[in-house]
Amino acid sequence: MSRRRQLAALVRKDLRLELRTRETIVAMVLFAIVMMAILQFGFGTRDDDLTRFVGGLMWVTLAFTAVLGVGRSYVAEREQRVLDGLLVSPVPRVVMLGAKAIAIFLYMTAVEVIVIPLVGVFFVQGPYWDAIGWIAIAALLANACIALSGTLFSGLALFTRARDLILPVLFLPALVPVVIAAAGATHAVAGGPHDMSEWRGYCLFLLAYAILFSLVSVATYDAVFDD
Repeated sequence: MSRRRQLAALVRKDLRLELRTRETIVAMVLFAIVMMAILQFGFGTRDDDLTRFVGGLMWVTLAFTAVLGVGRSYVAEREQRVLDGLLVSPVPRVVMLGAKAIAIFLYMTAVEVIVIPLVGVFFVQGPYWDAIGWIAIAALLANACIALSGTLFSGLALFTRARDLILPVLFLPALVPVVIAAAGATHAVAGGPHDMSEWRGYCLFLLAYAILFSLVSVATYDAVFDD
């Protein structure tokens, strides 16, 4: 079987399992909505204009939502011993990396389809809906960063005894640059005149970060499972 077919089969496995159980995406969406509601009340009433904080509020919410989703990314493999079969099968580790990263990317995208419009309802009083397209592009780049780094760190934490505690400790520091850049890109276009030069600079940073983590992940993913 070619690597492309192996990759498609592994992605299909993750998506079919999620469609049957609906555990990960539903939990991520509910967590994001509850967290936005908490932040709304924590920062003030609906009458307060939180537009200048919209980037930070949205991406802090999505960062913690990503930790929840990444933490559940290997649950089926761990509980049903699927990983043992994958490790003895002739599937390259880089294909496993790519399949899991694609699945996490799709999970985050599905969550953001709901979260990004809701941000305008919760936090923004100025112009917002004409900026959704630009925010979505930045979100897709941020999703690539989250998926690649999350796949690597979830693999590192998978074999540890306190994996549910280790993963946030490893993953959240890696998300700090992503949150800063994605929040900056969101703030540049939401709630007022679009500062496209600033938006472009943050998006280029996210692209460079995704490329960097893809190289690091490909170089180290074999060692993660071999050890």
